[in-house]
Amino acid sequence: MALKEQIDERLKTAMKARDARLVGLLRMLKARMIETTTAVGFSGEVDDALWLKVIEGYAKMQKKAIESFAMAGEAGKSHIEAIEWEIEICEAYLPTKADAETTRVWVREVIAGLGGKGSAKLGAIMGAVMKAHKDEADANIVRAVVTEELAAE
Repeated sequence: MALKEQIDERLKTAMKARDARLVGLLRMLKARMIETTTAVGFSGEVDDALWLKVIEGYAKMQKKAIESFAMAGEAGKSHIEAIEWEIEICEAYLPTKADAETTRVWVREVIAGLGGKGSAKLGAIMGAVMKAHKDEADANIVRAVVTEELAAE
């Protein structure tokens, strides 16, 4: 079943269950998709890849918002819980990312392909890993692993 259809079905179920929080989140995701497709300069298909991009973008934005609310102390605590719930719902639609050990294998392969650590550069390695494993790699994990590998002698 296509991602759009999954979201539509979940929205119907949430509406029947009177789950206002889930209804609000799913409607907001649909609204973001409409904003994306009606934006000036948009050309392309509305497919699962675009849905994933929209959902991932929203989840990433919410993760950054957590940092802001964390600085607010106790006053931001309830907001953080709500945001974490939204991120959890969004991540259910996203493909799982590789763990650090899998990423380490990819990084070592790229370093070997570039001629070893001496000639390897952080940006070149990250770019090669992200290009080869776009949907599977988490950029933060890739950066951490590349930094570790280049620092290790």
